Amino acid sequence: MLQSLVQRLQAHQAQALPPRPQQASVLVPITRHEQHPELVLTVRAQHLNTHRGEVCFPGGKQDSGDLSLAATALREAQEEIALPSEQVELVAPLGQLLSKHQLLVTPWVGLIPVEQALSANPDELARIFRVPLAFFLETPVRFEHYALRGLQVTLPAWDYEGEHIWGLTACIIAELLEVGLGLEGVRTQRPEQR
Repeated sequence: MLQSLVQRLQAHQAQALPPRPQQASVLVPITRHEQHPELVLTVRAQHLNTHRGEVCFPGGKQDSGDLSLAATALREAQEEIALPSEQVELVAPLGQLLSKHQLLVTPWVGLIPVEQALSANPDELARIFRVPLAFFLETPVRFEHYALRGLQVTLPAWDYEGEHIWGLTACIIAELLEVGLGLEGVRTQRPEQR
């Protein structure tokens, strides 16, 4: 499963949106297990001003010292989940998205060792959890309706062991599943991708 996913992602031309002054990047960490890879997700801390309690990938705004958006994703993963950059094998970017705060977000898929120790930074995160990629293949996607930048949109969502996976994170996962694993009918079009 994993080898096929990597090959498909590397052959994919990710959608690029027009540049914006505010950019961010997230790391989409997948454990390097050929038959049973897992996706690493986080839950934002409750004391944060934005996105509190939401499921997300490690990531954040690009700093002036970041040489690329891939470097931003790696730096943020180090800060948020104590994932050393040298333990990440970057695979490919996924399509860019606009966050609800108008940040241009570039997701980077990266492979990490199965037994990699991770630790949630309490300043930013409540916890880290893993979801087998097989879960998304075996569990039907649910579509939810939201108002986004004045438009009504339909976005994918899943529930896993008490965590609600929705919004930008679910859109990134849907593209990963469609492009990397050939799963159809999970991705919807966001306003910025039209």
